Amino acid sequence: MPVDRIEEVLTEGEGALCGLDVEKIRQNADAVLREELYWFPVRHHSPAVARHLRTAIRERTPEIIFIEGPSDASELVTHIVDPKTKPPVAIYSSYRDDDNVLGLAGIASPGPDIPAKFASWYPLLPYSPEYVAMKEAAKLGAEVVFVDLPSHALVRSRAERGIPEEGASEVPREAIEAASEDAEPSPEEASSTMPSWETLAVESSLYKGLAAAAGYRSWDECWDALFEAPERFTDVESFRAELAYFCAAVRATTPRAQMENDGTFLRESHMLRMITKTLGERKIPASKAMMVCGGFHLFMARELGPERAIPKGTVYTTVTPYSYARTSDLTGYGAGNRAPAWYARLFERSLESPADAAPLAMVDHIVAVLAKARGDGELLSSADAISSSQHARMLASLRGRKSPSLDDVRDGLIACCCKGSMAQEGRYLAKAMVTVETGSALGRVTPALGRLPLVHDFYKQVDELELGDSIAKDARTKLTLDLRKPLDERRSVFFHRLAQIEIPYVELVSAGQESTLFREVWRIAWSPKVDGELAEKNLHGDTVEAAALARLDDELGATGQAVDEITGRLLKASKMDLPGMVQRLQQVAGEAVDSDARLAPLARALTDLVLLEAHTKRRGLSTDVVAELVDRCFGRACFAMPDAANAPPEEHGDVVSAIRSLSEVLLGERGESFDRELFVENAKSAFLYSEAPFLRGALSGVLTELRIQTTAELAAQVAAFAKARPEVLVTCGEFLTGVLQTSRTAVMLGADAIVAAIDELLKAAAWEQFLTLLPQTRGAFEGMHDRVRVSLADRVAVRYGLRAEEGDTIARLETTVEAAQQLVMLDTRVAEMMKSWEF
Repeated sequence: MPVDRIEEVLTEGEGALCGLDVEKIRQNADAVLREELYWFPVRHHSPAVARHLRTAIRERTPEIIFIEGPSDASELVTHIVDPKTKPPVAIYSSYRDDDNVLGLAGIASPGPDIPAKFASWYPLLPYSPEYVAMKEAAKLGAEVVFVDLPSHALVRSRAERGIPEEGASEVPREAIEAASEDAEPSPEEASSTMPSWETLAVESSLYKGLAAAAGYRSWDECWDALFEAPERFTDVESFRAELAYFCAAVRATTPRAQMENDGTFLRESHMLRMITKTLGERKIPASKAMMVCGGFHLFMARELGPERAIPKGTVYTTVTPYSYARTSDLTGYGAGNRAPAWYARLFERSLESPADAAPLAMVDHIVAVLAKARGDGELLSSADAISSSQHARMLASLRGRKSPSLDDVRDGLIACCCKGSMAQEGRYLAKAMVTVETGSALGRVTPALGRLPLVHDFYKQVDELELGDSIAKDARTKLTLDLRKPLDERRSVFFHRLAQIEIPYVELVSAGQESTLFREVWRIAWSPKVDGELAEKNLHGDTVEAAALARLDDELGATGQAVDEITGRLLKASKMDLPGMVQRLQQVAGEAVDSDARLAPLARALTDLVLLEAHTKRRGLSTDVVAELVDRCFGRACFAMPDAANAPPEEHGDVVSAIRSLSEVLLGERGESFDRELFVENAKSAFLYSEAPFLRGALSGVLTELRIQTTAELAAQVAAFAKARPEVLVTCGEFLTGVLQTSRTAVMLGADAIVAAIDELLKAAAWEQFLTLLPQTRGAFEGMHDRVRVSLADRVAVRYGLRAEEGDTIARLETTVEAAQQLVMLDTRVAEMMKSWEF
């Protein structure tokens, strides 16, 4: 259905919406448009709105412009319009409820003693109407005042969420989950929760009627068809009136309860109060002012409603660089921008020539998409670009549009360039379309804004450590560090400090153990959230080092910490190059080693301390204190083994990991310096005391691996199960699993004896016992490396008269899927037949 005027859609033909008082809507809109205060309706990030608003400001030359933006950010306008600020940028605001005035501590935060924190982003693109209004105001010398509620004023309190006070009753799970989702959201999540009239428009019966009448597949297609075609409106006032009628109809078909629930009325009351107060204080007549806001809000009540109390707490507001990628609705951003780069092209072209803007933007876009797709491997040519353009024009004409919209361009590209399924043959084209529609623009903020000390220190170190490219690219990259190089070692210290204060710029992928001590792999990715997190952490210190130290100090203040938690922090302090904290933690770690008698924490602490000793040695520092800690921890862990011999089943994994850790340090570079006899004595005692086959196997395996007992003795232990009571015999699988958890090399050296012992065991087992043993025994060997399994299979092959090299055929069955299915069917039938057999 062709669409030329909103009024036609509302009153004529199939598009008529029953029950809508069109005359009243027109009267309401006309009344607002005649007011002394000049109201200009906008949609966020609309190039058409931005272009007409630019013209309106130039024609009217207002003295003051009110904008629907957070009222606590007005002072940032001078920095936003600074020539050195280049959008996309975002107004970032964070709020910390220090005194729990909202009652959400422990609900929207990890614990009742931790304040709830909330954050929001207000993105501004080059063609955002609000940004264009600010830039034009700066040229005129007009004042700009943000009049909306600060974002944290819209956070609902515990009472408003219907959550009972502590002690009254159990807090509903859904309430906790809802509160947690509000707290410290990602940039995408925060932006999506910022108030936007588009979300109400999509739910309105007006839009649903329009979609049904005109065949719109989405809200964006509807908007583009009605307002975004540059040639549709030749003057500002016709555009303003048309958009006002549309928004009036949207509001008339939106349930009042919905507006009450999302805070619309509270925000509008605040806006009106700010406008009235500011005009009175400045003594500026309304005729010299302009209000730029979402079109929905043109029809707010003109009498003041209840004033929303703004909660007290720590608030930080600034301007941060942003990107097209973060503004795209593909990342969850909810203000309706589906293709930031496409609309940027459309805006730029419309400023040059509105009549030709859409066709020119279409050509630019199609050429860019095809170039990207060709680079990725798609076979496309200039002929495809021409046919796509022609097809898009034809589709626009068929859909009643004078010029192609993004939907027409998308459909034209798919129809002409995809030779099959988009998921298969068209995957490169699909990727190129998304990439080009989104764009890669990254904004920057004027240095005149200044930065908090921690933010300043972060960027200073980024420059000094030659990491600037990671911010410019706004993409995840991997960086491998060689800690023998001075620059990489400094980078490592910086990254570990950032990780400690949880700045989402770095993520440790892998770090060197003793064998690869000099290598670390990090994933680094800058995003707008980095600045926000740095602002939050500024409370901990003025530099990255100071903040990391303070955070570590807070952790150390916690009571009842296990020895491995303390040594873990000691290792972190060393990697962060905090010598004062290292010295302090060494003393605390010594006390913890002496007081903790649990095997698993002591073994984990030993691993930390051995690594710490190696790091300390690598840096050329004295290892005397650390070496003494290592020896004490090793001794304490040895003494803890007998007590862990009969640990409950749920702790068996930790016990075996601890036994393995102790054996690894004995076999490591420093092994000769440890009291080997102390380990052996306690391992043997634990073996004798333990009643758990899995733990006994692990202890026997480690004694074999250390050559304390021979493989023949190990094989004899396995063979002994063949002569044991049936209930003991069936536990041999658990024993073998434990053995293979701690011994690999020794088992291979004595493979013949062990294979013979297992063979004897399986022969001795009755059928029911065999059925129990088989999966357990098989499971014991599943964790072994393929080469080790094949080597054992070679021994089995020789034992049964095959050649050694044929063991591979025993260990691995190679066949087709169909043949494997037939084998399964045969195996099932044989099993059924064997049920009646007697053995």
